[in-house]
Amino acid sequence: MKIHRSKSKKDLSVPPIDCKLFIDNIKSCNRTELHELLKSITIWHLGKCRLYDWIDALDLFDAILEEACIKSGTWMLNCDKSENAELKILVLDILHFTALIIEHSYSRHLYNSIEHLIMLLQSSHVHIILGVLSLLYVFSKRSNFITRLQVDKKQALIDRVTFLAE
Repeated sequence: MKIHRSKSKKDLSVPPIDCKLFIDNIKSCNRTELHELLKSITIWHLGKCRLYDWIDALDLFDAILEEACIKSGTWMLNCDKSENAELKILVLDILHFTALIIEHSYSRHLYNSIEHLIMLLQSSHVHIILGVLSLLYVFSKRSNFITRLQVDKKQALIDRVTFLAE
């Protein structure tokens, strides 16, 4: 997720134990286990904590989203290829789970994978587009994250959403 840990306010508070254990579980999973773990979370049952506490998990998610966003040819993303069906499913799991994290955390301004979300709006899979839009909706209703984006990222997001609307 490329959060600049030095820019975050130092907080000595400890995340809730259930969050800490779940984050550790995420970090120890391979991709198949990660899919199983994330798809099992349909409603939030963990405590509310800082987004900063989720950095290690979000860094892992960011690496997977980055892989999914690699362009293959002119129009196709890596996650759109038929041979990457497992990657597509994992991206959907990550988008859903990230929306849950954002909804049940604070300090959301630390999220830094927006460029991958913008790129995923170019996917040929409608479920990926819907997953990104759902995550953006959570941001818009829970914080001023979108309005605080850098001008170039905000414009890229507006352009992609406008393109989808046309």
